[in-house]
Amino acid sequence: MAGSGAQVAALPEATLWKIRIAAILWALLIIGCLLALPVMFDATAVLVVLAIVLAVLLGAAFAWLYRRFAGPVHGFLHDWLKFALATFCVLCILCAAPIYFMAVKAETDPALLPRAVLTNGEKTVVYQGMMHIGSEPFYKQVVYDAEQALSDGYVLYYEGVQPNPAGDKWFSDNLAGGGDLSANYKMLGETCGLQFQLDYFGMLQKDMKEHPDRHVAADVDTLDMQNEFERLMKTDPTFAAGYAKERAAEAEAGSTEVGAVNVAETLTPDQKKLSGYVCRYMMSNIAKGGSDPRQIEKIILDFRNRKLVERIVSDPHDKIYITYGANHLKGIIPLLQKADPRWTVESVTWIRPLQSPKSYEGEI
Repeated sequence: MAGSGAQVAALPEATLWKIRIAAILWALLIIGCLLALPVMFDATAVLVVLAIVLAVLLGAAFAWLYRRFAGPVHGFLHDWLKFALATFCVLCILCAAPIYFMAVKAETDPALLPRAVLTNGEKTVVYQGMMHIGSEPFYKQVVYDAEQALSDGYVLYYEGVQPNPAGDKWFSDNLAGGGDLSANYKMLGETCGLQFQLDYFGMLQKDMKEHPDRHVAADVDTLDMQNEFERLMKTDPTFAAGYAKERAAEAEAGSTEVGAVNVAETLTPDQKKLSGYVCRYMMSNIAKGGSDPRQIEKIILDFRNRKLVERIVSDPHDKIYITYGANHLKGIIPLLQKADPRWTVESVTWIRPLQSPKSYEGEI
């Protein structure tokens, strides 16, 4: 034992540092690999098998190159196994890293939706920004706030384009992906491990039946949107040209989305868990906004904003609680101020709409 210690002590300092760094790198590779393997097995065991095959082949090539330029120190089998193991660890880490990144990013930098209180001194509007799909705690909090608002004498405004036989087909073909918009949102929610908002507003059904005047479907109908679309196509060349390009891009993306939905229906529970991380990350980015404006927003945002503001201004109630898409708020405030310069934002609080599903286990 003493002789072995003397040999280590006799090694040059540079060699000792190489050994230390190599040990640290190997430790990091092994730890990263152990963290990555559960993700890969959740995705599919085939992924692990492919990583092993690639690692064996690439390990042989790396071992040959190492021996070719650095000179052989150990046998080829020793170098091959060493490089194969390192390559396998790197491949596993590369496969799992995007999932870990999206999961951590969505948790540490979440999207936030506003709850803004607006007033002009005579009328108060509480605007709760919404998402069509989100986490259960978010919707429960919103419903609780809405119930409290009802008890405080508010009238509730709900978002939701209303049906009209004359415009339903146009709406389905142009804005709902050729199907039922609510069904599409519900399916997306199931894929993402999230909930559909209308499933929770059913908690207010009793009050809706007892006091229908306090619950207002404050949105346009499908024919209103079709008429605005046709008006813009005739009077706004920028809209007409831009919309044609957007439709072409959406048609291409639509086939991909349909394929994704079809694949989602065949996923195992573990694969759905992984797809949930990806979906919540993407939904969080969408909720944060920042994407380039589209021409169709002149209908789905600007037109509906104008109609909502007209309703707010003409409503005789002095307390209005609104649940509407968060992206509408920044357009509604200037429209209110244009109608009455006294409108101001009294306060804004924020709520998190997207969280990972929680599950607990215990024993009786």
